[in-house]
Formats: sequence, structure tokens, C-alpha cells
Amino acid sequence: MDYKLEYMERLFAKISKKKTECYVINRIWHQLNDDRVKFVVQQYIRRTQDKYALADLYLPQLHIFIEINEPFHKNNVEVDRIRNEEIINKTHSTLRVIDCGNVTKGEDDKDVIHWKPLDEIHRQVTDVVNFIKQRVAELGENFKPWDDASTLTVEYHRKKGYLKVEDNECLRTTDDVAAVFGTKPKHRGFLRASGAAVPGKKTEIIWWPNTTHKRWHNEISEDGMFIYEYPEEENKSVTQSEHLKQWLSAPEETRITFLRYKDDLGFCFYRFVGVFRLNKERSKHENKCVWERISDTYQLNV
Repeated sequence: MDYKLEYMERLFAKISKKKTECYVINRIWHQLNDDRVKFVVQQYIRRTQDKYALADLYLPQLHIFIEINEPFHKNNVEVDRIRNEEIINKTHSTLRVIDCGNVTKGEDDKDVIHWKPLDEIHRQVTDVVNFIKQRVAELGENFKPWDDASTLTVEYHRKKGYLKVEDNECLRTTDDVAAVFGTKPKHRGFLRASGAAVPGKKTEIIWWPNTTHKRWHNEISEDGMFIYEYPEEENKSVTQSEHLKQWLSAPEETRITFLRYKDDLGFCFYRFVGVFRLNKERSKHENKCVWERISDTYQLNV
């Protein structure tokens, strides 16, 4: 199946129970009629150290997020205002709001919901679509079309010649990751190793840790600078101390790392997160392997 088709199918399936939100986003998508613009729904955005928000619709290439306010939002006007200001300050994005109704007090001080007419909602959608088109036009040649399908290929990365964290480099399978380096992942029976040697590089390996592995704990720090690796309690093959001792005594190894993750639509990816080496002092202090990022870029020799 075409990647964009599958992506949009999953996107609308995800928000299908939010009827108003789904209707409005669907209309924006079809009225815009430009599949170069990527849509992201319920985008996780960290507002402060301990608070986060979910943007209804986010357009990452254009730094636009769109809020779809249903009538019950009117009970939280001040909360929403503060939340939106924090999102704008954090992401440096532009906010557009589509207002679908309001709430007034009726008899016995009960809330009465008033939905805006459909043509008024459509008018607001048209305004938002025109704004999106204007932003695309203003960017001109600097606008980078949504093209995840091609950037997920082995050929794309080999032709590009390097990997960079800020480019959000991703591949779909470990076979693809290995192929970028001109090799193949090794199998152990029905199991697959968590890495492969880089051809021609004695101390470099390609590593694809899984953050949801049942037997191994792999966790990346929020700033992306450290990966913590140790066996889970269910892993009877090695203890945490034994695992650490093994790596402290091993020759120095450089890991070109692709972290496995699943996005909000259920797609699994291996994302390049940098080049790592074991920080021995920190590992000893924390009694687990602490891999520290030494570079956010890797030059491919292909």
C-alpha cells in the first residue's frame, strides 16, 4: 500500500471517535488538496518540565498548529489560553483556532450548548486552508514537501551519504538499517541480533536497541545524550553487574545507533539517534551501561 495512503487512513482512524475534530480535519485535508503538506494529529508537545499538551492538528513543515474548539472548551477559556501560549513559546509555531460553538447558562444555572452553523465552521476552515496555502507560497523553494516514503528507503540514505540526528533519519526494518551500511543483520535461530558490524570498521557496530524489549531495558535520556542499557529482572542469562563488568573490560566500541520506536499511528521505525560510546565512569557510578552520544552525525562510506 502507498505509504501516504496508509498514513492518512491510520490518522483518520485514530481520531474517528472525536467526531467534530475528525470532520474538521477531514475537511481541511480535502479542501487543501495538497499531499505535500504533512498532517500530524494529537501531537505531543512538552509545555513545561512536568506538563504536556496534545495539539489537535500540527503541520510540522509550516510550524502551524490548529485547535478545534468544541463548545465545552468555553468552560476552560483561561486554561486553554495559557496552554496555547505555552505551546507557541515552546514550538515557535503559529496558532489557528476553529471555533465550533459556545456554552451559556440557562435555567437553574445549567450549561446550554450552542453549536455554530455548518456554514460558519466551513468559513473558518476555508480561512485556515487559505492561510496554509499562503505559508507554503511564502516559503517558495524553501518548502520541503512531505516525502517520508522516499526518505525511508535505503537508496535515499546511501545517496545522501551521511546520517544526522536533526534530520530525523528513519528506516522501517533492521534489514534496511544494515543495508545502508552494505551489510545484513545476523540471525540466531528465529531470533535476530541487536546489531551488526560495520564493514571495514573494526570498532564500529550498528546498534538498534528496542525500548520495549522484554529482556533488555533500553532507555534514552530526554535530551538524547545518553542511552541506559541493562538486563531486565526476567532476563536470567546475565545479571546487571555481570553485564556491566563484561562491557567495562571489553575493547572500546562505537555504536551507530538506531532506536526502535512506534509512532502514534502504530508505524514502527528505527530512528538514527547518534553515535555512542560507553561512559565508563558514569556506568560504574550507576551500576549499568551508560552509552554517551559523541556525535550527532555519521559519515557513510558507501
